[in-house]
Amino acid sequence: MNRWVLALGMLAAAGSMWLLAPTGTGRTLAPGISEAQAQTPPSQTPRKPRRRTEETTPAPVVPTDAQAEIQRVEQYLNSIQTLQARFTQTGSDGRVAHGTLSLQRPGRMRFEYDPPATILIVADGSQVTMADFKDRSMSQWPIGWTAASFLAADRVRLSGDLTATGVTRAAGELRITLVQTKRPQEGRVELVLADEPLLLKGWTVWDSRNVPVSITLNNLHTGVTLSRDLFRFDESKLRRDRFQ
Repeated sequence: MNRWVLALGMLAAAGSMWLLAPTGTGRTLAPGISEAQAQTPPSQTPRKPRRRTEETTPAPVVPTDAQAEIQRVEQYLNSIQTLQARFTQTGSDGRVAHGTLSLQRPGRMRFEYDPPATILIVADGSQVTMADFKDRSMSQWPIGWTAASFLAADRVRLSGDLTATGVTRAAGELRITLVQTKRPQEGRVELVLADEPLLLKGWTVWDSRNVPVSITLNNLHTGVTLSRDLFRFDESKLRRDRFQ
């Protein structure tokens, strides 16, 4: 994954490693249509086709003044100094992980995954640490390479290095799609916010192969008091049996 997609999506995707592990070895094979038809006795009375369920038409997407909406979302995100919420991460294969997100601008963020996930991600203002307590390993990146530089930046900007390619409003939600200005082919991110009033609901990141990872936020609270200890990582913690 390139650095920009990592920058916007690492906190969404870092916990997906444990999701990739197989859950079982059994499998069920369904016969193909032609095989099933071949197994039907010739004398069997064919069933009448079921009445088709009437399909509902989705609500139309209302076009918006893109620049005005981008500025409004920037202003909202920059008004958040501290944030805490529960999150649900959904991978491209449908597997789900849960956890707690804590954020203190500028530069501090913590993604703590619930067991059985063994991932912890902490941004301390200068670097991001991703620890895996299962194999007692850790990786670190400068904060400028991570989502902390986007969501927990001193000033959030949705222009310049980023370009908005779509701004839409539908079903009470505002969605802004962003790409890297100089390398738009290397992935994209879609911010999702409740509209009127604005409330961050999550985001989805697609990498250069168009593989998505989504984060949905719930029970979001802003202006909360957060301990600085949340945003510090002690390597000695890797030697502890955190999940036992």
